[in-house]
Amino acid sequence: MRRTVLLGLLLTSGGLLIGAAACGPDGPPPVPAIEQVRGDLYVIQGGDPTDRATFSGGNVAVYVMDQGVAVVDSKLPGYGQQIIDQIRTVTDKPILAMFHTHTHNDHAGSTPEFPDTIEVITHENIKASLTREECLPVTNCQTFKGENARYLPQTTFSEKASVWFGDDRIDLYHFGPAHTNGDTLVVFPAERAMHSGDMFSLKRPPFIDTNNGGSGLEYPETLAKTAAGIQGVDTIIPGHTPGFFTWAELEEYAEFHRQFVAMARAAHAAGKTAEEAAEEYVIPDEFEGYNRSDPMRIPTNIQTIYDELEQ
Repeated sequence: MRRTVLLGLLLTSGGLLIGAAACGPDGPPPVPAIEQVRGDLYVIQGGDPTDRATFSGGNVAVYVMDQGVAVVDSKLPGYGQQIIDQIRTVTDKPILAMFHTHTHNDHAGSTPEFPDTIEVITHENIKASLTREECLPVTNCQTFKGENARYLPQTTFSEKASVWFGDDRIDLYHFGPAHTNGDTLVVFPAERAMHSGDMFSLKRPPFIDTNNGGSGLEYPETLAKTAAGIQGVDTIIPGHTPGFFTWAELEEYAEFHRQFVAMARAAHAAGKTAEEAAEEYVIPDEFEGYNRSDPMRIPTNIQTIYDELEQ
């Protein structure tokens, strides 16, 4: 029987609802050693998504509480034991809960490799994606079929939830669609830190997963609501970037997207194709360190915005 850990679940809205790793001859590439973020909060980095020889998936947060351990995200399939082994280097407390920032394979792929006593806690739209009969690209619902269905989220929330009390408290926020329609910000108030998942992953134009409810038009609005709606965070664990971001960098990222959407709106109004708009687009100098990433990402995102404007 699963351990019930949600003694302090407070919902402000909504209700309480009851790709595999690349393997060589010695298995998947090893994850980096766990490192301390601050206090009882740790991170297991995931590597560069463009380097498949070393990429293990998204950055995993590990929070050591009085009763046990809470984990945020679980990387690609095949990494469960490696994550557990890294956790065991800092604590022998039981792993109580798994949170997912979103549904993707590189963030929720190894959850069924954890003890089946864990409580899986997600946004309600993440559970909806994981329970689909047909698995859309990168949705990852195939990981939760058959016997692994017992790892589907047992607890969901709509807009905000708080789990546990005192220094152990973890706050969950959802402000709307961006990368997907289930993007969850996981905040550790005692450590003044947050895991942003892929809503703020890298300093570059993002992957907007429209199959899972992502939105180009709403992306900057959701980021702006995040920046205004969460207080007391200094350190952000991003979805993929090694190292950490500051709150000021989140606000900058929201402005980057606001300007990108404004550019796409103007290009659409002028009758330009997405390809023409992308060829003309130059990342403004004020966004130092940002890059174009995948050469198709900008025209794809502009086309996504066009499609939403024409709905």
